[in-house]
Amino acid sequence: MNGLISIFQDLSPSVEFGWAGRLFVFLLLVGVPFLALLQPDDREAWLPPRRALYASAIIGIVILGALTAFVLWAEGLPPSAIGLHTTSLVSFLGWTSVATAGALLGNFLISRGAARLGIRESRLTYHLMPVTREEHRVFLGVSATAGLCEEFAYHGFLLAGLAGWLENGWLAALVANLAFGILHGYQGQAGVVRAFLMGYVLCLPVIVGAGLWPSITAHFLVNALLGLGLWKWMIRDDEVIGISNQ
Repeated sequence: MNGLISIFQDLSPSVEFGWAGRLFVFLLLVGVPFLALLQPDDREAWLPPRRALYASAIIGIVILGALTAFVLWAEGLPPSAIGLHTTSLVSFLGWTSVATAGALLGNFLISRGAARLGIRESRLTYHLMPVTREEHRVFLGVSATAGLCEEFAYHGFLLAGLAGWLENGWLAALVANLAFGILHGYQGQAGVVRAFLMGYVLCLPVIVGAGLWPSITAHFLVNALLGLGLWKWMIRDDEVIGISNQ
């Protein structure tokens, strides 16, 4: 029992940011999720081609990562201050496996649970899944940038800033992933819950001191595996709102 407790002790990075960091914490916590809520209802909206959506996603996510890096630099802090540090190979592989398996299981349970409750998936969720070989390759790029930049911003910078304020990494992860879930509101109600749970699982390596690299790798693996076809085990065509255009 003591060994299990020691594994899950709170070793989350904790930072007392200056004005620039606090402003950016507010932006990540409130501003970016609010902008996500302003997206039009995809039941009526025309959906652009997948490759255009992928390019837009990559650009937006890279900008988010670059802004995070800039604010961190302006605060005079190294990336290690928010959890971007190396760990042992055993720790990296172990926590990457735990986070990947946990996030995939959570995705499956929530998707199937939502279907049983009659909650349909958004058209955009379905539409974003790649079809052609070229789309699969570009989708891997989306997965890589999301894994690196979203983890750096939300489970690195935001988590460390909230932990410095709340003095508890587990509680900070709860608050950070409420924002992370809303950020994925384009996926519908089930998508918000999926992103919240997946985000919390991805926070585990950071909170216990293994750092961001297992979280980054697990995030990439989850997105990539879903895009390469695993999503078909979670979402059926008849569970999607409307019909996706190709």
